[in-house]
Amino acid sequence: MRFIPCVLLLLASLVSAGPIRAQTPTPGAAAETAGGSGKTTRLTAVRSWASPTGTRVVFEFSDMVSHVAPDSGASRTVLVTVPEQVSRAADVPEVLKVGDGLVDSVVTVIGEGGARFHVWFRDSTRFKVMSLPAAEDHAFRLAVDVAKPGAALAETKRVESIAAQKKREKIRVVAVDPGHGGEDNGARAPRSVGLLEKNVCLAIARAVVEELNKTPGVRGVLTRTSDYFVPLRERYRLAEKMKADIFVSIHANSTRRRNSGSGTEVYFLSLRGAGDQADEDLADIENAADLVGGVPEQAENQLVNILYDVKRTSALAQSQLLAETVLDEVASDRRLESRGVKQAGFVVLKSVEFPSVLVETAFINNTKEARLLKSKEFQNTIARQIADGVREYFKRARIGISDQSAPAPIGG
Repeated sequence: MRFIPCVLLLLASLVSAGPIRAQTPTPGAAAETAGGSGKTTRLTAVRSWASPTGTRVVFEFSDMVSHVAPDSGASRTVLVTVPEQVSRAADVPEVLKVGDGLVDSVVTVIGEGGARFHVWFRDSTRFKVMSLPAAEDHAFRLAVDVAKPGAALAETKRVESIAAQKKREKIRVVAVDPGHGGEDNGARAPRSVGLLEKNVCLAIARAVVEELNKTPGVRGVLTRTSDYFVPLRERYRLAEKMKADIFVSIHANSTRRRNSGSGTEVYFLSLRGAGDQADEDLADIENAADLVGGVPEQAENQLVNILYDVKRTSALAQSQLLAETVLDEVASDRRLESRGVKQAGFVVLKSVEFPSVLVETAFINNTKEARLLKSKEFQNTIARQIADGVREYFKRARIGISDQSAPAPIGG
């Protein structure tokens, strides 16, 4: 479907709106629901995020709302209706032009009967509609996930090509994981600095990959290449599919108290934890058959757990060594104090296929360290130190690296 002019889209929305009478917001204020009574929920944002496999359209509200829409399907458009009193914040557009080749535009219609959201696609494609509950750093949202046709297969082939190149050229693959992304901003710097964790993580991760790719026989590959969301388990599963040798996740630390906390620390996985974390570890063990490989689900659980524990014990020992070598290099920067090597139950570190660490580069809520994180010079410096730590790990672990000339970078 070619792009339809915004006016025509809006007219089409109004025609289909039925009893909802569209309203125009007063200057500098939200468009309040007319003639209604009771609580009015505000539509605070309409956003879109494009990833290699699709686009997510997000509608953010000041409070939880109910919605009417198909859970999933295939079409050239999808209509999401909120049959409640809704007002639109002044900075939320009636028509959001997306134009990313998959989603053309999003039309918002607010009236007496509630709100209607028309998401228009370029061509007929598959979609999924869901609600995202409010969390500590996120308001309640409705999301429309639109799948890019053929993208899943293309991504599979891309990852498989990395594994094939590794086998063919005997290179070492390092999966570098920029934390957060898309709807997940991560922590925020003080307003005077103006920095989101997801952006600095991506900048440092890109620089780490660039540094690693200077070493013949070593290749860095990003788990996300731009600003989009990747589920935690999908991050290490991508690394598993590309047959990565190690996994390094990049983050920025933060505390609730402004300007408190300082320094850098490196984590590897802890198998002991309280409450729900212990439950997650137990679930991982119960589902270990997929990770071990080749063992049918109906096989004796004791055998599966023994095989899994052997791999996990080995991976944890190597993860500790990797954490120590990376911290040794990063701690050489006197601008940051070393907070040591620590253990925690981070989901992203739970693969047993390779050593995994999570680097908390600096405290983004600390104004001084946030300014460092925003500095390109510091980003490049800490990226070089992390890459040096990876190279040193290969030496300490006696993992050979091919001395052939470095091939062209792979996997973005």
